Amino acid sequence: MSILIENISQQFGSNSILSKINLEISTGNLVALIGPSGSGKSSLLRIIAGLETPSQGRIWFSGKNATLLSIQERQIGFVFQEYALFPKLTIFENIAFGLEIQNKYFKSQVKSQVYELLYLTQLENFLKFYPYQLSGGQKQRVAFGRALAIEPKILLLDEPFGALDIKVRKNLRFWLRNFHEKLPVTSIFVTHDIHEAMEISDEIVLLKNGCVEQFGCPQEFYEHPATTFVQNFLNIAS
Repeated sequence: MSILIENISQQFGSNSILSKINLEISTGNLVALIGPSGSGKSSLLRIIAGLETPSQGRIWFSGKNATLLSIQERQIGFVFQEYALFPKLTIFENIAFGLEIQNKYFKSQVKSQVYELLYLTQLENFLKFYPYQLSGGQKQRVAFGRALAIEPKILLLDEPFGALDIKVRKNLRFWLRNFHEKLPVTSIFVTHDIHEAMEISDEIVLLKNGCVEQFGCPQEFYEHPATTFVQNFLNIAS
């Protein structure tokens, strides 16, 4: 599913969080949303998800005005930094949860789909485990599996690796890239890490003070930084 962000602005009182954001994201792309703290990354992600309402502008999903749709109607999977797993449910039950509450799948369908996701997330040997028995990286993979169980058209990830140590974070981001190639859902992930964005994304959106400073593929950022801010951001991160 493609995403068109049209003239999106968000204000709280006199504070401008986002200002006239215009972006077009192609179906199946993995897009990194980066920028300094307070640049509006998470706000934009939450507006796409329907968790927040823009002051101005529209969101389009494959030509359909998603601004008018409820969160449930948007067919979005959301992965949070904090995992948000249910501690008293097994890994199998955590992943199956979204399918079961929709109440439109037979038990055999739920079981088949969960087993497929356990395999894709490399957790097939942990289906009877509980979250407290898993490492941080494994918990995050469970969160991915649960978000994907409902077969979303769009996957949104808000700093999904932020709570992990450097080694696990690096392993998991390459896992995400490989996973995305097997199951190419249109994805946007928020990160502070420019190296993470450069290594695994198809395109990068760099925000500054609620505005798009540059949008393009990783190579364009290195070879043709659009502004001094972009150049300095790359230098600071390198």
